[in-house]
Amino acid sequence: MEFSIKNTSFIAKQKSECLVISIDSSNKQSDLVKDLDQSIQAMISQLINNGEVTGKLGETTFIYPFANDLTQKLLLVGCGKATEFDVTKSKKVINAVVKELLAKKVKNITWDLLTFNPAQSCEIAKRIPQIVGEMTYQFDQFKSKKSPIPSLTKVTLLYTDNKLTETLTHNLLQGQIIANAIKSTKTLANMPSNVCNAQYLAQQGKQLAKNHSSLKVTCLGEKELAELNMNAYLAVGRGSVNESIMTVIEYNGAQDKKAQPFVLVGKGLTFDSGGISIKPSASMDEMKYDMCGAATVYGVMQAVAELELPINVVGVMAGCENMPDGNAYRPGDILTTMSGTTVEIINTDAEGRLVLCDALTYIARYNPKVVIDIATLTGACIVALGHHYTGVMGNNEKLITQLVSSSNKTDDKAWALPIDDDFQQQIKSTCADIMNSSGRDGGTITAACFLSRFTKEYQWAHLDIAGTAWKSGANKGATGRPVAMLIQYLLDQNQS
Repeated sequence: MEFSIKNTSFIAKQKSECLVISIDSSNKQSDLVKDLDQSIQAMISQLINNGEVTGKLGETTFIYPFANDLTQKLLLVGCGKATEFDVTKSKKVINAVVKELLAKKVKNITWDLLTFNPAQSCEIAKRIPQIVGEMTYQFDQFKSKKSPIPSLTKVTLLYTDNKLTETLTHNLLQGQIIANAIKSTKTLANMPSNVCNAQYLAQQGKQLAKNHSSLKVTCLGEKELAELNMNAYLAVGRGSVNESIMTVIEYNGAQDKKAQPFVLVGKGLTFDSGGISIKPSASMDEMKYDMCGAATVYGVMQAVAELELPINVVGVMAGCENMPDGNAYRPGDILTTMSGTTVEIINTDAEGRLVLCDALTYIARYNPKVVIDIATLTGACIVALGHHYTGVMGNNEKLITQLVSSSNKTDDKAWALPIDDDFQQQIKSTCADIMNSSGRDGGTITAACFLSRFTKEYQWAHLDIAGTAWKSGANKGATGRPVAMLIQYLLDQNQS
């Protein structure tokens, strides 16, 4: 998909296949629309006066060429009142337009959307590629009959203020990079478990480094993990024939190469059967999505390299597979983690925190500025926040506030949950330092409490994406969340 900004006041002279025109419901049309209307014999005015075009938010009217001096199709889209038009409303408009264009198999368009409310244009420019990318995304690698390729390939956005053109172009490019990162995350997460195992994650990480010279990748297999005493991590994968591999991606973009990095740790359970505490069979196919945390790290690191951010970032994909087997770990086992903390296993399906606790101990060697882990960790988070919000917890209020702020900017919504000593009491064990599961009550928070025992050396936040990382049912598939939120967070830190 090609996106560009063009500075001009004359939309009628554009050579694209279709002109998309933003209509104000208050009938106070822009000079750009008035000029077009005049060149096509006041057809737009007639449609508005007749009540056939109202300017209602998301309402579309498709018109084929009808005048000798107009060879393009016209798509009129209602945007409500310009004074009330914002980023949220733009999403509804963009969705309506792209749906119509795809249905009509239009290949390239020119659109005046950024001129509708110039005060909102910079943020809308960043959103457009992401929304278009979401609507045109396909995952059909394993279908014998491929889906038709979406027709829309080129979007030219008009603007009439030379002073903002550079900023708009910059934001549009950022939006494209974020859209591509979300696409990469979704494709990796959608891969079936018989293809995507920890070794596959490692291979994808290495390929990413080949594509971007600013990235360095290190892969730690079971031998290296054992040498590091990452016994909790290794226990989870013990029942699988597939090797557990932790893939570390390093990006040093800061002027000071030794500057403290931002560290992202993604849970990478490429399939989670629950182990000995096996899951119910219903919807177990969706447990291929238990590596969406690792897929998120992959997408964010791709974007960091393409954005050339002047910061240092480390991304960890903690690859593993949880299967029942004669060699699998059991309820009642006691494991000694890399940190030396002992854990009583109550439920082998509470495995993600065991993988993460050793990974979170490992990354302390980087002297991180902040650490953010991303994990499809608890079904309890879905009970608490549904499929709308990612749960955020941690040991630093400023970091939590920054993440929630970044989520609001990107419409990749997140909500902070409490984490305190009352919940910490629930994970006490009678025969080890802590236990890996304390039941249903406050399950999302007690899981975070478990992780907090391994993050005392640095500022840390935990993102529970169990409810937001994928969709079920007829539209089953990865969502690419919370890639946009995390990229925005890193962009915000770069600007602060």
